[in-house]
Amino acid sequence: MVDDEDLILAAVERALAKVGYSISCARDMRELDYALRNGPFDLLITDIYIREGGSLGEVIEKVTKTSPAVKILRMSGSVEHDMTGEFIEKPFSIEALRKKVKEILYGPS
Repeated sequence: MVDDEDLILAAVERALAKVGYSISCARDMRELDYALRNGPFDLLITDIYIREGGSLGEVIEKVTKTSPAVKILRMSGSVEHDMTGEFIEKPFSIEALRKKVKEILYGPS
């Protein structure tokens, strides 16, 4: 998971860990490089805005190099962009996040 907000990282990590997912978190590109050592990954959850040291495209490129089959869930507090693919708007409920992750990884229930 990549987000520059500590509260979001902690909340998402806790919420997904409680239902059995293993999470690696990064606040910036440097931390992402470190987290990628734990891959490969099934899902990338990333904010579309990275404040320091990278863009959404760079995050996706880095992760897909080590995890070519990774699925991507983009998130943001503003929906100004035309979001293609999977997206969840902040703020979101823990239940909505868990449902979205499950659908992306295993298909609709």
